[in-house]
Amino acid sequence: MRGGAPGAGTTAAGPSAGTTGPTGRATGGTPDERPAIAVHGSNLADPFVLTVAGVSYAYGTNTPNAGNIPVLRSTGMQTWQSVGDALPALPRWAAAGQLLTWAPAVSPVAGGFVLYYSARLSALGIQCVSAASSTSPAGPFVDVSAAPLICQSETGGSIDPSPYTAGTDRYLTWKSEGIRAGHVPTLWAARMSADGLGLAGPAVELLHPGLPWQHGVVEGPAMLARGGRFDLIYSAGDWHSPDYVTAAAACAGPLGPCTAAPEPFLRTGNAGVGPGGAEPFVDADGNWWLAFHTWNRKDPASSPHAGRQLVLAPLSPSGPPAVLPAPRVLIGRTVTRLDPAGWMRRPMPSAPAG
Repeated sequence: MRGGAPGAGTTAAGPSAGTTGPTGRATGGTPDERPAIAVHGSNLADPFVLTVAGVSYAYGTNTPNAGNIPVLRSTGMQTWQSVGDALPALPRWAAAGQLLTWAPAVSPVAGGFVLYYSARLSALGIQCVSAASSTSPAGPFVDVSAAPLICQSETGGSIDPSPYTAGTDRYLTWKSEGIRAGHVPTLWAARMSADGLGLAGPAVELLHPGLPWQHGVVEGPAMLARGGRFDLIYSAGDWHSPDYVTAAAACAGPLGPCTAAPEPFLRTGNAGVGPGGAEPFVDADGNWWLAFHTWNRKDPASSPHAGRQLVLAPLSPSGPPAVLPAPRVLIGRTVTRLDPAGWMRRPMPSAPAG
């Protein structure tokens, strides 16, 4: 289990079916009455949430106004505060100022935290995965690497890192771009060193695209490891369209092999527009959630003002990943609002998003 309350990819066991969590809410055996939380105005794509000492931190892909790795902070997940850029400076090998710092994820380690992310390798013009360290989950994280952690240049680069643990072993899953001849987008995993800063074993292929609704693309992997199960949550399809979906694959172990479910469990129509970039996490009360993003426009590719908002939806406490009831996030639905002071406040009593 990770330091503090577990975050995405945790191996902590979920609450038992039919019990209640510390808040008194049902955590299994009965329908989950927790509402989905859509953080309207957050513009936080590819979100990753980590809970440490009762405080939740949400990290996302870079934006023009929020730096390389924007980070939000909340106690209770109803009010969110922007706390700035978790990674103020990029390593020398990375291209700066080009909105090419994507899909961050943070893992507690002895003495602090490791931030995984992808950035543009200037020398080759491709995305690669790197790691940075900090003593605080909010940063600032510092990356002193002379070269990326993972690149896979023969495939066209590597993106979307996500850490997880199984027992005392650390792992990382990610995507190879698959844009070069002879390659397809592929999800990978490898065992990591104890400090989380290096690979401790060979990279293993977990999943390739092969189903019609994947449209030739799988990406954004996150391993949900709990109760002896390993379920790979991932995105599929065109990220900039309503066809983007979130799906799962059952895995035999922390390094696979994995078998994709026949259908996605989040798609346009039951979870906003183009739900993707999903990561599971546990809140301060021990409840399971799924963080993901949705578009704020029906046709994001045709809108110059399209952005992706953070959504937090109750996740099934055990078994295969499922969001019940469906979050039903509607375009423009304000559950939590960003005010001029930089706070995201819940303006109304709890109500399901949809």
